[in-house]
Amino acid sequence: MPERAAAESGIIVVELSAEHELEADHVDAVVEVKASSFFTGNAAFANAREVATLVRAMEDLGVQASAFTLQSVQAETTEGLLTRSSSALYLVRIRLVDMARVGDVLAALSGLKQATLRELRWGYTHEAEARQDWLEALARESVKKARRVAAGLGVTVAGLHRFSERTWESQAFGARGGGYGGGTEDVMPMAPSGSYGLKQPRTATLGFPVSHRKKVHVMATAEFQTHPAPAA
Repeated sequence: MPERAAAESGIIVVELSAEHELEADHVDAVVEVKASSFFTGNAAFANAREVATLVRAMEDLGVQASAFTLQSVQAETTEGLLTRSSSALYLVRIRLVDMARVGDVLAALSGLKQATLRELRWGYTHEAEARQDWLEALARESVKKARRVAAGLGVTVAGLHRFSERTWESQAFGARGGGYGGGTEDVMPMAPSGSYGLKQPRTATLGFPVSHRKKVHVMATAEFQTHPAPAA
């Protein structure tokens, strides 16, 4: 935990920082499905054949029905006529919470002819709570540091003058792709259409990590007022 302290004009300044790691506890796989029929809402999961095939393949791996969300539907029409037999492009989000099965799920996706993985969104459910805990730990350590410095200077800590915080993050262990997506998730876009290995054998390398970690850096700066120690 790097630290810095200084005393100037009756003010002790303490600056502390720490580095922590967060591992994703869920991931959203965003999958594009090209289907031969057009449906809207939840009806697509049962009635659009190619989407239903995706759901069944995922359920065979233990993915619950509640994990599927239809994000959008884009119909492809001819001569401006929209019917149930119109082809459509479905964008489906699959929430994966069993991180041990992520690799199996992504491998299964690669075997579905009409499905293309577009994006992985790594999520950290308890990130906000963890950041608060880390900041509170730095604040407590700042008080201890200020008191130690004050004792060495022959003064006492009178109270807090100013406090500021800063956090930033970076990828851990050389994780590839993606950037911080805001909130509590990282977004990793997949390769453009046609370049993801859907037609490769299941033994082929997936080409991206099946787990995700990031480093979170926390810094706190505290300024404390002092007054002379009482005469002995």
